[in-house]
Amino acid sequence: MPSLLIENVPVPLFDRIQRLALARRRSPADTAMEMLESSFRTVTPTYSEAPPPSEIFLSEEISAPFDIPWPEGEIVVPIKIDHYIPEPHDIPDSE
Repeated sequence: MPSLLIENVPVPLFDRIQRLALARRRSPADTAMEMLESSFRTVTPTYSEAPPPSEIFLSEEISAPFDIPWPEGEIVVPIKIDHYIPEPHDIPDSE
């Protein structure tokens, strides 16, 4: 079984683990393992559990501002071209 060595444990945390181990009549290592397992159990779901459904996130619709400036110059109205006849200068290599 793999081992884990934790260095520089703050004294208050070490004391809490020691007191909890004494109260449960277990070793400090077993108590630390229980604490690690319980913290991961509440934070990370196991793969066999389905994740809880999340609420649908919908943001408020934001309208475009009405103060967008109009383009300057003449208004160009597009025309529909039914067919295109190329000019001689449009055809490559024609002289």
